[in-house]
Amino acid sequence: MNELNDLIVSRIRAARGERGYTQKDLADHLNKTQATVSDLERGKVQISASELYEIAIFLNKPIEYFYGEEIGDKEIQDMVAVSRRQPAEQRKSTLQITNMLLRLQTMGDELQKYPKDKEVPIEIVQEFYNLFAPFAVAINEMSKKINELKDKFDEELKLREIKKPKELKGKK
Repeated sequence: MNELNDLIVSRIRAARGERGYTQKDLADHLNKTQATVSDLERGKVQISASELYEIAIFLNKPIEYFYGEEIGDKEIQDMVAVSRRQPAEQRKSTLQITNMLLRLQTMGDELQKYPKDKEVPIEIVQEFYNLFAPFAVAINEMSKKINELKDKFDEELKLREIKKPKELKGKK
C-alpha cells in the first residue's frame, strides 16, 4: 500500500492494544469479520474515511492521531476525543470550565510572584475573585449532577440486589 495507509493501520493496531481491545472487538463494532480487521491492520485493504471515523470513536482517539499528528499525550488525546463526542451545549460548558481553570492557573502563577511581605493590589485580588466565584459555582453544579447520577446508580444497584464494590461502601 502506501506510507500513509501504513501509518494509519499501525496507529489503529497501537490504539486498539492500548485500549485492551481485540481484533474481534473492533470487528464487532464495525460489523465486519475478524479476518477483515486482520487484513486491515496488515495493510492489505485500504480503510475508508467513514470506517476510520468509526474506529476513532470506538478507540476514543482524535482522528488526527491516525494521521500521525501528535495532540499531546494520551490524556490530552482522550480529552479531545471525548469533548468532540459531547453535545454542543455540554462541550461549550466543558470548554468554559477548562478556560476558567487555565485563567485561574495563570493568575495563581502571577500571585505567587508577589513577595509574602508585599500586599497584592486590590485590582488583582478582585480579578481573581471574579474568575474564581463563577468557577466555584460551576464546580458545585457539576458536583450536584454527579451526586444525583451516583444516587440513581446506587438505587439501581439496590433494586437489582448488586453489592457495591468494597472501596465505595459507606461513601456518599
